[in-house]
Amino acid sequence: MTILAILIAFALTHFFPLLSQYRGSGWLQKYVRKANDQLSILPGWAGISSLILLPLIPLALLYLLAQLSIALLGSFGLFILSILVLLYTFGPRDLDADIKAYLGAQTSEGKNKARDHLRGSACDSIAGEHSHADEPLEDADDSPLFAGAVFQQALRRWFAIIFWFAIAGIAGALAYRMIEWLTHRALPLSDRQRQNFRTVCSLMEWPVAQLMTLSLAIAADFDSVYSAWKQYHDEQGHSLFEGNNGFLRAAANCIIVTGSVGNDGFADQLETEPHAAVQQAMDLVWRVMGVWLAGLAILLLAGWLS
Repeated sequence: MTILAILIAFALTHFFPLLSQYRGSGWLQKYVRKANDQLSILPGWAGISSLILLPLIPLALLYLLAQLSIALLGSFGLFILSILVLLYTFGPRDLDADIKAYLGAQTSEGKNKARDHLRGSACDSIAGEHSHADEPLEDADDSPLFAGAVFQQALRRWFAIIFWFAIAGIAGALAYRMIEWLTHRALPLSDRQRQNFRTVCSLMEWPVAQLMTLSLAIAADFDSVYSAWKQYHDEQGHSLFEGNNGFLRAAANCIIVTGSVGNDGFADQLETEPHAAVQQAMDLVWRVMGVWLAGLAILLLAGWLS
């Protein structure tokens, strides 16, 4: 039921973008403030204690809700709960809808609003701040470098949720989303607490970014993606398991300019059409999604996924 829940939730998110209004996370700010007031006396609260307990308490409540759903409706109840959790953790907005709004904006005000949505993150519903790993986007909004940022948003809005749901079920999806939220300055956390959550969030995103890069290579031009991936690590001067996930953006930028774009005959559009790079980036994201769904189907047939 894992892959079916993903497909249903993703389809509902895509065809009913108004569902995003039910993804409010204001409760998290109140919860963190109260937890800091009540639990700050615990040893190591500024460090490991808060890192464990802040996500653990909501996850424990989710576990109880899952048990209640199973008791009332059996496996069908857990299936429905899985869809609801995915609907809540995807986003905060549908990336494809934001891309269409950006490409179709007729006024500078509309374009700026759409650009802010693209630059936003899952914490937009709290305070409109950017994600912990968001790098400042280039002034030239329609450049390939700007388009590469679409992949970073796809990772946080879609792929990280799918990955952790497939690995750990509803607990994995909610855990990633909460930890991503807990990296933002809008929440009443100390700098040390926030940095701890940023570290955990980066660790959770790392395998997702690697799989997205591999999927991009399969869906587009393997040689171009591999060259960009290797060049990024060589230039950064760190090993495979160190550093941030910038290799994903580097690979996306490369494939748009020299890889799939050139092979598919769209290279000239980068100069003649103002939004071609952004549109191509979204097209590549859909290709990556196709590879992921095919991979999930193979895991299902092999009996490694329920």
